[in-house]
Amino acid sequence: MFTRFSGGESGGWPLSKVVGVLEDQFGALDLLGEDGPLKVYGIQENGVNFVVALMQSEAGSGLVEEYGFLARFVGFSVTEQLLDSLNRNLHVSMVAIEAGDLFLMASMRASGKFDPGQFKVHLESWRRDLMMTLYELSDAYPSMAVAFPAAKLESARDFAVNVAPAPTEDRPVDLLASYLGARSKKAICLECNGRGKRGFIASTCRNCDGTGLTNTRH
Repeated sequence: MFTRFSGGESGGWPLSKVVGVLEDQFGALDLLGEDGPLKVYGIQENGVNFVVALMQSEAGSGLVEEYGFLARFVGFSVTEQLLDSLNRNLHVSMVAIEAGDLFLMASMRASGKFDPGQFKVHLESWRRDLMMTLYELSDAYPSMAVAFPAAKLESARDFAVNVAPAPTEDRPVDLLASYLGARSKKAICLECNGRGKRGFIASTCRNCDGTGLTNTRH
């Protein structure tokens, strides 16, 4: 699941801080086991199980060099067409079939100084891929909007409306820039066109660290 990187930045992210963000997002973690530098945690969120694997620079170093996610789906109807569709549309993950089971996997490098906000963005990217996989595996193929509880409330649907803004002074209004805010200075990554991954094997884009967004340059 992991590829040990050579070169690049030395060090890594503090294990305690990475675990702290995971606990903040998912609650209590279940330490499933350790294998040398690898620590694997089990998480259950809304009835869905997956694991987060943290690869340290060496056993006991407390510095995370890579981290990954894994979910296994057993007993679902899985076809090659479904596999191809998912691998085209997943953001940071890939899927593979083994003995009839579907494995959803993602692996990312912990680069630069640890930023809780950036790590949370990666967690949300994983959640997006997990949601897409669950949707594709659903036999009934329900509406994703209907499956989301808040979307069933008419008042919530009315409030959540976002109308395309009219041009100002004959120039289109950038709704994404408005949402991100002037301070963020974020832009769609041109290296991966906002997908967060590149290449035939869909490896994480190093230019944006898999977020699909980069800081604008002046």
